[in-house]
Amino acid sequence: MLNSVFGALAWFFAALTFTLSLAVPSGYGVGTTGIFLLSLLGLFLMKTRWSELTQDDRVLFWVFVSFAVSMFGFAYLGGWHIRDLDRPSRFILVLPVMFLLLKSVGREQWLWFGCVAGAVGAFALALYERQVLGLDRAQGSEHPIMFGNTGVLLGLISLVAAMYYFAKQRYIWMVLALIGCLSGIGASLLSGSRGGWVALPLIGFFLLWQSRFLLGKKLVWGGGITAIVVLACVVSIPQTGVQGRIMEAFNDVQLYQAGVNKNTSVGLRFEMWKAAWYMFQQEPMLGVGEYGSGAVKERLIEQGVVVPEVMPFSHAHNEFINALSLRGLVGLLFLMVVYLLPMRLFLKKMRQYPDNWSIKAYAMAGALVPMCYMDFGLSQVMFAHNIGVMMYAFPIVYFWAAVRWAERKELAQ
Repeated sequence: MLNSVFGALAWFFAALTFTLSLAVPSGYGVGTTGIFLLSLLGLFLMKTRWSELTQDDRVLFWVFVSFAVSMFGFAYLGGWHIRDLDRPSRFILVLPVMFLLLKSVGREQWLWFGCVAGAVGAFALALYERQVLGLDRAQGSEHPIMFGNTGVLLGLISLVAAMYYFAKQRYIWMVLALIGCLSGIGASLLSGSRGGWVALPLIGFFLLWQSRFLLGKKLVWGGGITAIVVLACVVSIPQTGVQGRIMEAFNDVQLYQAGVNKNTSVGLRFEMWKAAWYMFQQEPMLGVGEYGSGAVKERLIEQGVVVPEVMPFSHAHNEFINALSLRGLVGLLFLMVVYLLPMRLFLKKMRQYPDNWSIKAYAMAGALVPMCYMDFGLSQVMFAHNIGVMMYAFPIVYFWAAVRWAERKELAQ
């Protein structure tokens, strides 16, 4: 009875994380706070033992611990500012949640409901902001880039949900999941966040390739062609704002190359990357640190290396270059570990169950999280924002627990 109650509440809060992530201010914190508090109670009542974890469970555990500890170490080197401990600590705080979900009765299908509802809610909010409030870019309570990138993530996970329901021949739910997919992507388009759009063709191809035996040649080709046609229509319609944002990017590059104007969205990114590269060259192993970067930028501005407009920006708008500049090669190594090892765990499960969509779908959704974040990281430092950290660490744990429960259920049959 206790396990059943905990299971229902735990998976409800997990699904709620996605549902409210963008639709309400700091909505991602509602579900994560609820499931974290529940997990603390669960540690005492349900008594999950270390010996009950599989080797892969332990790998994920130590990946999160090592990343958090490394960030704590860099915080110490930077002067031990307490605020620098906040976001890395989420990778520790999510671990009791993993124990709770692995122990509770699995209701992993609720994650699909949460993602689809979250994507639809994000699109509704984006549409309201653009059409009613007249904003240039939809953003909710977040930065437009974070809003758009999270929308892409929700949309792509909803696409995996559609494949799951197609495999189960639950076609009404499949249609709803497809609506969620279009909604999440639509929210991103209305946000004007170009960085997340790069993920769509790349990860879309990955999903279609992984689903080729499930869907068959006709549906794969049909889906691919339909996606291209829809994308062409979206780009060609000026009211969507997509065409304008793309042309703006090309124009920014031309202005930068000509040396006419570096104070543009793309131009400032180039300048920030240039400054970050100088920082990395100065301290290649451990970086200059967040609090040392200001002095370096001031010197580069005085020397005319970069424009003064880069000074207010706290990061380089590129996760990888930012890690190199502030934390050096060591920091980049830990960043790649927290990306690649969880992704490897999910891909391993996909290879292990290539035709079992009861398991594979959850593994595919989990793999999408680091895949998307590596793409998002090309133009944004996702881990510099609360939503970026929370919507990485917690979904990975959620989908990992979902994979493990799906495995147990298959073995029990």
